[in-house]
Amino acid sequence: MRVTTGMLINTVVRDLEDRLAQMAKRQEELSSGRRLNRPSDDPGGVATALRLRAERAENGQYKQNMDDAIAWLNTTDAALRDAVSALQRVREIAVAGANQTLPQDSLNALAAEVVQLKKHLGDVANATYAGRYIFGGTKTTTPPYDPATGTWNGTSDIFEYEIAPKVKVPVNIDGQAVFNGTVAPNVFTTLDNLVTDLRNNDVASISGSRLSELDQIIDNTLAVLAEVGARVNRLEMSVSRLEATDVDLAKLLSQIEDTDMAKALMDLKSQENGYRATLAIGARIIQPSLVDFLR
Repeated sequence: MRVTTGMLINTVVRDLEDRLAQMAKRQEELSSGRRLNRPSDDPGGVATALRLRAERAENGQYKQNMDDAIAWLNTTDAALRDAVSALQRVREIAVAGANQTLPQDSLNALAAEVVQLKKHLGDVANATYAGRYIFGGTKTTTPPYDPATGTWNGTSDIFEYEIAPKVKVPVNIDGQAVFNGTVAPNVFTTLDNLVTDLRNNDVASISGSRLSELDQIIDNTLAVLAEVGARVNRLEMSVSRLEATDVDLAKLLSQIEDTDMAKALMDLKSQENGYRATLAIGARIIQPSLVDFLR
């Protein structure tokens, strides 16, 4: 095969262009800090990076769900603790009212305090989180308890948050089971009856039915409170696990996408040396001119 000067020149130019392209690529990696700037850089790596990014985004949504669920349950926990405190005070009043030596004025004063505690428990039953009623079931936009009529307008429906693929955790609790008498006696009815018993000096009813009902209500509320605490613990453990997983995914994504600065600098220096060598060789190859052949 006959090798012409034009072929030599084309070869030198092509080598120079390849060197320049490699130098530009290394410079882009160094300036952007990313090894993958377009799909053609590493199709397999890009596919893996997209999958990891999608997984991190999915985990981010799961974490957001868990954070919201924890905040909701913490609000529920605080409300139930407030209810237990009020109910324990009502029980103290019932024990005091069972004392046959108390004058009627004292019993009336105790009854008046129970009336106020009932109103307070009504406020607790209508507690909200982020503008949503926490004890109303799926009816989160309307108060579950109507203090004017004493009726319960909430539902016993439970809604759940997804915290992992095919894993859901209940967020709310059945408010009726706490306040409306589906598990323990109705809180508000019991307090109304206690007020009547105190005003009528019905010691037998107070020491018998009322104290028994209050004990059932308190025990039931404490059981629900324990369930709420268990859910919070589970969610907090899940958040910790998800955060650790996200750190691992971020490290793996960095290994795939980010530039190894030391290696990129060495490659750039190598390409620069190659470019200079190609220039020098090209200068020697294409140096002869027509005048050189005419000498």
